Amino acid sequence: MNPVQIVENLHRGVCKVVFEKANGEIREMRCTLDPNRLPEQQTLTEDGGDIRDHTRVWDVEANGWRSFRFESVRSFTPAQLLTENL
Repeated sequence: MNPVQIVENLHRGVCKVVFEKANGEIREMRCTLDPNRLPEQQTLTEDGGDIRDHTRVWDVEANGWRSFRFESVRSFTPAQLLTENL
């Protein structure tokens, strides 16, 4: 999945991203850019959801903004597939 597709899916709901952190650790994160799922009074910042080499997302489990590099993504599960597998 390319960066544009990843960001489009993040705007649709909560997705699962597995990526390699800068320190080499593998991390799994459930995150979103869906405005309806962001906490009250939170809006996307200037670079939130921006498609460069990385993106900022709302981590729904940590309740905070996090980021990941697109090149470090090991797997990406769109919101629709997460819902279907519940």
